[in-house]
Amino acid sequence: MDKNKTLEQVEKDLDSLFEKYGIQGKVSVDDIKNWIWNSAGHAMEASNKFQKKCLNLFPLARDIDELNNLMQIFVDAWNYFPHKFLKGRSPAELFHETYGEKLEERSSKSKNKKEMPKVIVGDREMEWEEFQEMISVMEKVQKPFKEWIEQDALPKYQKYLEQIVKIKKICEEHYEVADVFFERALHVGFVDLKSVRPEFIRNEFPRWWSTHIMYSKLKPMGVKKSLDVLFEFIGLVYRK
Repeated sequence: MDKNKTLEQVEKDLDSLFEKYGIQGKVSVDDIKNWIWNSAGHAMEASNKFQKKCLNLFPLARDIDELNNLMQIFVDAWNYFPHKFLKGRSPAELFHETYGEKLEERSSKSKNKKEMPKVIVGDREMEWEEFQEMISVMEKVQKPFKEWIEQDALPKYQKYLEQIVKIKKICEEHYEVADVFFERALHVGFVDLKSVRPEFIRNEFPRWWSTHIMYSKLKPMGVKKSLDVLFEFIGLVYRK
């Protein structure tokens, strides 16, 4: 969170963004403020829904750098505009009220002593070195699965899609779902295809997609249908 950012700067960034994309008639800074003010639910879920709603204003923005720039502006808006559930304060204000003095004290102490952060994994707190060791071990165990995904499964799946799907956009959409699915499976910690839980495939990943893949308009049911295509392919090619 940029402590030097001001509310006026955020408003100016939004105005410039809307002007750049020619959507001043569709949305205004006041609209963004109202969306944020009326956001509800768990903080992370509410934030993701807000960002996805904003990104839907830019359907043609798919370049990763362009998306990152868009995201940063709306993240700033979320952090600096007031929220109803925060009693009229912004996350930036709340953060400063809660941690401002502590951060200043820690900054002063850190000049004399450097401390590595602790990490929460599940319900367990571990030292940073222990966490790094755990990640290293997991990456080694996952290596065959990752190589299978990158070198075998995804290339073959792409060719399979090109044969059965005639519309290029739909073909690309199916491939993207598969690519992100495997990436998420590795991140969660699955070590091979057999270890991926059915619940993760049918419910957890489709729900995760709808709140984390901001530029996609696919709903959970659409993600499930795309995964059906992926696992039909896997059944044909790998489960003989």
